Amino acid sequence: MLALTKPPPAWKLIAQSRRMWFTALVIFPTIFASALLAQSFAYSLPLWLEIPILVIFILLFSWVSVGFWTALAGFILLLRGSVHISQGSPELSMGQPREKTRVAVVIPIYNEEVGRVALGLLATYRSLESAGALSYFDFFLLSDTRDPEIWLKEEIAWAGLCKMLEGFGRIHYRRRSMNKKAKSGNIADFCRRWGRGYEYMVVLDADSVMSGRTLLDLLKMMEGNPQIGIIQTQPVAVNRETLYARLQQFAHRLYGPLFSAGLRFLQLGDGHYIGHNAILRVAPFMRHCALPVLPGDPPLGGVLLSHDFVEAALMAKGGWEVWFVPELDGSYEEVPPTLIDDLKRDRRWVQGNLQHMRLLWSEGLRSAHRLLFVNGVMSFLAAPLWGAFLLLGAVAAWYWQRSGGGMNAEGIFELFPAWIFGLTAFLLFSPKFMALFWVIAQPHQATRFGGRIRLGLSVILEMLYSILMAPIRMFFHSQFVFQVFRGKSARWGVQVRSDQAISWAGGWQDFGWCSVVGLVLAALGYLFLGKGYFDWLAPVLLGMSVAVPLAVWTSRASVGRAARQNCLFVIPEEHDPPAELLELSQDIWIKFPCLKDDPFVQVVVDPQLNALHVALQRNRNYSAKHRLLCQKALELGPDHLTQKERNTLLGDRHSMLSLHLGVWSLADKVKMAQWGLEDLDSVARSPVSLNYESI
Repeated sequence: MLALTKPPPAWKLIAQSRRMWFTALVIFPTIFASALLAQSFAYSLPLWLEIPILVIFILLFSWVSVGFWTALAGFILLLRGSVHISQGSPELSMGQPREKTRVAVVIPIYNEEVGRVALGLLATYRSLESAGALSYFDFFLLSDTRDPEIWLKEEIAWAGLCKMLEGFGRIHYRRRSMNKKAKSGNIADFCRRWGRGYEYMVVLDADSVMSGRTLLDLLKMMEGNPQIGIIQTQPVAVNRETLYARLQQFAHRLYGPLFSAGLRFLQLGDGHYIGHNAILRVAPFMRHCALPVLPGDPPLGGVLLSHDFVEAALMAKGGWEVWFVPELDGSYEEVPPTLIDDLKRDRRWVQGNLQHMRLLWSEGLRSAHRLLFVNGVMSFLAAPLWGAFLLLGAVAAWYWQRSGGGMNAEGIFELFPAWIFGLTAFLLFSPKFMALFWVIAQPHQATRFGGRIRLGLSVILEMLYSILMAPIRMFFHSQFVFQVFRGKSARWGVQVRSDQAISWAGGWQDFGWCSVVGLVLAALGYLFLGKGYFDWLAPVLLGMSVAVPLAVWTSRASVGRAARQNCLFVIPEEHDPPAELLELSQDIWIKFPCLKDDPFVQVVVDPQLNALHVALQRNRNYSAKHRLLCQKALELGPDHLTQKERNTLLGDRHSMLSLHLGVWSLADKVKMAQWGLEDLDSVARSPVSLNYESI
């Protein structure tokens, strides 16, 4: 007797049909455009030059087409009202949370700005409280911090939050002594320790904030759809003041809904996961999402740097659905404040995404997630491919001129038809005008972007900026790709979360080579390529040449604030700020014990701070190593301890107790002064008073 198989869900058949049409819309125009270009090259270029140009053109044209058709699908859906921003997903049911349902909100942190992390947790906690859903949620600050000063501030912030919110037992703090595998290892460690006590897990970044209503909606969706393993929201970029960050926020907020709606239309239950601002079902995540360690050495082997796409693919491979739900608002994040900070993050993403090439043919993965891997790889491989296309185009123009072709624009058009440039520009920039039209068609929305006139001006300025920025990113991304293939690995480092400016000296150090190369290439191009091809290269060469001033000026918060005062690059969350962001924007009103000068000294000396720190440490073997370090600290003073030695002592409960007792037992005034006790006599020794102010 044949076993009955469960029919696939209805969305799978719908998704297959949509993806088939989408693939046809990408492939057939690419074939047609490539054939026309090949025809224009006929008898004009040698095969050794024609074939690589055509191959690169096919790859780039198809990749740009993917973005265009995705945005067009989203534009049509938004105009039809098929996707309602701020409302629940029409495909997903909303269940009622059970009384005993438990959700862990986990926040992995690594040497972060402690005050900002605390405010983000506070805003989310308060919002859940206002939504009447706090009883379902617990919070976990999961620290991988190595800096002892930041580590101690984290402990004080946790204690202050718990005291203020009466959150002891609901807000937890844990610092790993060994931070293996960075963020993914931190989450895995949480799952091993506490995962079985929670049905769901919401992952937030250190700069994430989510509204209580959104978190409750995510929980209801999970409860109403037991087949779902992950639901991903679309975070809105907020809160930065530098001009660079404001441009990013504006672009994400204005153009993002089109691409998000288009992605959702194509993905349905084969969605993606970006590693934060999402809810996960813990049991299948623990069962299926253990990350593989790639054979070979980094950068293309070893531990995966970009884990989120892989976790979504593994969850789907295990038979669970992954949904991207951009309709839910109330999900926020922050972007890097400057170009160099953004590029540093891109350097890690380049390595992580290129590692995904080795997973493309893994057994059991769904085709949708293989395509996500390809798209992630192309998002960075496109840079060297574009650079190679420009270089080969320059060689072709030079060859054409040497063969008797025209040197003016008309002559170049005989080799490269004008429609190539026009069609490429249309594919790249039409989504921006679609987004502009969609917002202007809704008067209340246009007002939230600064009004129709200012919105239109903002779009034009953002387009000009993106044209100048594109060649700079091309050169840096190309450099990153070559570094990976040469075997140079990257690491996850500390991320900048606050506004900061790039000095002119720093700008020259980071971008001076790009400006010099741009000026040199401009001179060579004008001399050897002729005016026709040079004119078409001018925007690329100009962007490279102005890399230094562009990076410096856009890093200024004063310029960003001036733009906002003139209603340029304004986003709705600034026009009508939600309660969660208002709490973030206030002067910090959480009061913690102040850690001044040397926090290590304070935590050793102050009885209350010492007791708090000791209570958070595990019992370890008090070895001879710890005993010798304690003696060194008492004999020579804290200034003679290295950061590694301080971390060793801080991580041992018995050492910190011994140091505390030893310091308070000192009789030598010189040694007492090293620990800040020079004003205390041997009789009147009392606990140091706590001065409560912000971290």
